[in-house]
Amino acid sequence: MLLDLKVKNFALIEKLEINFKKGLNVLTGETGAGKSIIIGALEMLLGGRASREVIRNGKDKAYIEAVYEPEKLDLINNKLEEYGIEPDEDILLLSREIKRTGRNRSRINGQLATLSMVSNVSSYLVDIHGQHEHQSLLDVKLHLDFLDDFIGEKIISLKEKVTNKYNEIKNINKKLQEMEIDEGEKARELDLLEFQINEIENANLKTGEFKKLEKEYKKLSNAEDIFATTGMIYNDINGDDFNNNGILDKIGHFMTELDSLKEYDDKLDSFHSQMENIYYTLQDLGYEIREYNENLDFDKKRLKEIEDRLDTINNLKKKYGETIEEILEYNQKMKKRRNELVSQEDLINELKEKRKNIKAEYYNKAEELSKIRKNSAKNLEEKIKDELTDLAMEDVLFKVKFEEKDLAGDGIDDIEFMISPNPGEDLKPLAKIASGGELSRIMLAFKKIIAEIDKVDTLIFDEVDSGVGGKTAQKMAEKLAVIGSKRQVICITHLPQIASMSDNHFYINKTAENGKTYTNINKLNGEEKPKELARMLGGVKMTDTTLDHAEEMIKLAEKKKKEI
Repeated sequence: MLLDLKVKNFALIEKLEINFKKGLNVLTGETGAGKSIIIGALEMLLGGRASREVIRNGKDKAYIEAVYEPEKLDLINNKLEEYGIEPDEDILLLSREIKRTGRNRSRINGQLATLSMVSNVSSYLVDIHGQHEHQSLLDVKLHLDFLDDFIGEKIISLKEKVTNKYNEIKNINKKLQEMEIDEGEKARELDLLEFQINEIENANLKTGEFKKLEKEYKKLSNAEDIFATTGMIYNDINGDDFNNNGILDKIGHFMTELDSLKEYDDKLDSFHSQMENIYYTLQDLGYEIREYNENLDFDKKRLKEIEDRLDTINNLKKKYGETIEEILEYNQKMKKRRNELVSQEDLINELKEKRKNIKAEYYNKAEELSKIRKNSAKNLEEKIKDELTDLAMEDVLFKVKFEEKDLAGDGIDDIEFMISPNPGEDLKPLAKIASGGELSRIMLAFKKIIAEIDKVDTLIFDEVDSGVGGKTAQKMAEKLAVIGSKRQVICITHLPQIASMSDNHFYINKTAENGKTYTNINKLNGEEKPKELARMLGGVKMTDTTLDHAEEMIKLAEKKKKEI
């Protein structure tokens, strides 16, 4: 149940707080006062699309907050735990900020939440029926959704199976379509694939080969510089053939000098030991450099082989991938495609056989689903008949017409709602003969029936009394009161018959101060309610007669509610 709704800086609303109660909550007021703005704010809070245009002029952001006491709190809290949101033991708090900067924020129990999370949670809380929603009854494509909503959870799993089988068939059809190419195109593609596969395989590529070749190429292409430099270093270490002293000779001289002095100071002894280590290390290094220098390979033929091999690999890299690994992977894909083309007829036959089997499974599930729908449709027809009889449509006939359609994701049923409003008239499509008032009553009947199944906490009706008056208005008021005895109902209305049935009556008006417009809301007490009903009955001028009529309506409404 919706307990409190706070709205700030939203359209004409500067600051507004409503405390809703159980039963039938009615909102009335002059046209344009902002009644539907309140429902619009609630829709945005519950996950609707936000626009910065709803922010009140001169303000940076709008804010909406609602406190709920849900009947399905355990179910909602389980969902919150999935989202990582801390649940509350008693209530649910939803809030939303809409900023001019576009950085909008939604929260559940004070924690940030996505609109998807809010929408999923709010589906357990509120069902909003707008003043034009009954027009959806005119869309035949939505009639199946109405029926499935009525059937409820018992077909959810079956519908998923039907959808999954349908998607499998679609995927097979897509594969078959991709395979169905003419022989000339097939031959051209095979020639190209053979050329590419042969080009790659003739290269005999090996993983890691390119880096090794690059390393060897750098060494061979710079062999002369390497030979000259390493030879020079060896000569400087050991001395050349012309008896020039090398670094080792100098270090040996230093060692001799230090050896004669080391007995005079331990530090000199340490210097001598270090110098000795340097001498032998440098001597070993010299041997290694000489061996490296003498074994250097100046094989120009090998250099040419490497250059040619690198050119081959680089050419393949330009065509088939940035690395040898990618080229080899591409080659495997081409082989797979070649095999598909070569054995295409076998694959086509295999896929067709698979499709045939899946189609059989699809129709098995779809027919099972259709049977449930047809049985449930009879129940729906009876319930709609009962509800419409209560809404002053005693002679109406309502039927669900079934036709089989080609396989689709939602099954094989095409349905359309048919109606005969008056005795002796043939059943005709609802979309062609129902008036606005009749559509409003039929939609109200649907809402009541489905609400009883889904057990949504709160039903909101935004001016669903369009095109309704007289006796029908009274019947609609009684129907809303019946719903209000089982569910919380919030209803925006222009009908005094509905307002008289209210358990809680709120009056919304618009005022202007200092060039600004404000929407205000007041809960009417026992004295104020008759005056508002008198206004609704008589327009601008209130008379004693209209006031007496209003008071009489309230007395009759109270009596009627006690009978419910």
